[in-house]
Amino acid sequence: MAEQTEQLIYQIKIKGELDPVWMEWFEGLTLIHNCEGDTILTGPIVDHTALHSILLKVRDLNLKLVSVNQIELSSDDLLQASEN
Repeated sequence: MAEQTEQLIYQIKIKGELDPVWMEWFEGLTLIHNCEGDTILTGPIVDHTALHSILLKVRDLNLKLVSVNQIELSSDDLLQASEN
């Protein structure tokens, strides 16, 4: 039986719609706007240092941070997502 590895995915919700030109600044995170008019940055973040770096960028842009959520995905979840 193969050992399952977990990858940490974060969702960072920001008040308002962030212009997609800033996407590069957030190191490969996906940027989407929800129906409430907020921005959600989603993607893998390697460690807490990288997470703090991204949160500093949110602060530097004077954005309002709404929430930060960590999502754990198993390798099976990642495989299913890549097949869809």
